[in-house]
Amino acid sequence: MAYKDLDTFFDPDLHLPIRGKKYTVPAPGGDDSAHLRKKVMDDGLPPIEQVRDALHILGADEDPETGRWAGGVYSEMVADNIPWPMIFHAGRTAIIHFGFTPDMAETHWALAQLGKLVDLEQATEFLATIKPKT
Repeated sequence: MAYKDLDTFFDPDLHLPIRGKKYTVPAPGGDDSAHLRKKVMDDGLPPIEQVRDALHILGADEDPETGRWAGGVYSEMVADNIPWPMIFHAGRTAIIHFGFTPDMAETHWALAQLGKLVDLEQATEFLATIKPKT
């Protein structure tokens, strides 16, 4: 069996639905991806402080004169009046998707607000008391 050209059936980009629209985060190249993997492996899942990385993966660059960010899907989201927490969440999800695994990114996408809804420490302690069936 001959291999088909991967480009004919494989979409490497990340498509994130926000407010009824899909935003496409282009897959990074080899060097950027290696940087992301190292960062995620060294730092763990992206903390709130990784704003620059989140904006960069969304295709934005910082203007050195003004300090303003623009470009890529970030500018598209800003033009569509997407609120900052959603933009940042999209950027963090993309970091996890390309720097760790798509499955973990999907979990992050769906459950990132869980910590605000549930006392995670209490839930973890409770789960530790549950004994598996034998």
